[in-house]
Amino acid sequence: MNWVIRISILAALVLGLGSLLLRGVQSVRHEQQTRTMLLQIQAAVQDYHVDQERYVPREELTGSQLIGVLSDFGFLKELPINPWTRETWKLDGEEPDFLRYATDPNFETYALRALDPRTGEVLLEIDSVEQPSL
Repeated sequence: MNWVIRISILAALVLGLGSLLLRGVQSVRHEQQTRTMLLQIQAAVQDYHVDQERYVPREELTGSQLIGVLSDFGFLKELPINPWTRETWKLDGEEPDFLRYATDPNFETYALRALDPRTGEVLLEIDSVEQPSL
């Protein structure tokens, strides 16, 4: 009977550690997907800037709004994967959208921010002045 208790404790420890490891792997995977999405959108924003000689002329946009503009102008060949749904980004404004775009009043600088869905804090940021790359 003593060995049953020991095996039960060992199984509980293994399951607990496995759960922690799985959460860590999922967190790293989500961060990598978010980085990939930011870099893809950043390239399209830069292409827009080269073509239009200014950044997207709206001071604040959600991710869906920005992706819609970039797609309409032909700077996004394919819609990126939304890291919060793990599916191709839909432009219906209904899905989780924690990407924000901001620019100055003259449209000379920009910032792309990926927000934490729980807190609204900035997780990752790319901008044209302070942090031009990840």
